[in-house]
Amino acid sequence: MGFEPEYDYLESLPTYIFQDLVERWQKKTLELKPNGLLSEDNRDKVIEIVNDLKISQSKHLTKVAENFDLSSVWWQAYSVERIKPLVDLYNRQKSFNVTPYVTEEGKAKGRITSTDLSEQATFIIAESSSRIATLRKRFRFIYFPTVKLVLMEPFDLCEIFFKNEILPYISKEDKFIKKPIRARLIKSFAKYKDDPMQRITLTDLKIKISLETSGIEGLNQIIIQGDDVIRGAETLEQRHEISLKFMNSGPWVAAGTQDFQFEVSKGVKIHRLENSSLKKLLIVLSWL
Repeated sequence: MGFEPEYDYLESLPTYIFQDLVERWQKKTLELKPNGLLSEDNRDKVIEIVNDLKISQSKHLTKVAENFDLSSVWWQAYSVERIKPLVDLYNRQKSFNVTPYVTEEGKAKGRITSTDLSEQATFIIAESSSRIATLRKRFRFIYFPTVKLVLMEPFDLCEIFFKNEILPYISKEDKFIKKPIRARLIKSFAKYKDDPMQRITLTDLKIKISLETSGIEGLNQIIIQGDDVIRGAETLEQRHEISLKFMNSGPWVAAGTQDFQFEVSKGVKIHRLENSSLKKLLIVLSWL
């Protein structure tokens, strides 16, 4: 059973963020399953709620969902040392001077807000508001204190903004180091395949094929998809009369789940910000 395209924007909004907003608006408890607003468990109830919202509430919900829409972003990972307690980050809503980050003069107000995504992650959004379109900026960051990592969008001035406006609240140092996604990280998905605490079920895997190293002509990559591609490939090789060995025909350059994707030289793409998704993402980030 599908749903109307007008509700697509709800896919990007974490269930608990929607739940918190609606509970404050309606002043009553809302019970939802923590597996996505448009999941089979929640869809009908959520759409009914959305249809009953006031116009002002509906506009606010759309704006919040827009800030949480991460589907087109390849996030870049950076390590941060000597981290501070989060009290500095959450102490109050913070303002920032927009002028260093724009090329045009005019009036604009900048503010930084922080939202807990889970015990594992904090979502930081910096926005400037202005009547002049070119003065409107947005910088987004996802902070994982336990592994001392920050994900940021690869936009112009994002690193400079982070160093000037965000880093002083989370670190005692003024430096941070980029952690590129390399093939060894992607290979780590297989390393923990039998460890129930570390195992991540892959639904997508991309293997780069080089004639020089594999001796295979006519192919430059193999893409495997399925419910569990590592176990599926192992089963195929065990049952096939001829061992295909395609899993070892070249470096693994991309790996993905229903929740996120990692790719060499590109970064991290996040599909869902539900609590269960973030726990798995945190495991992979700890391998960096």
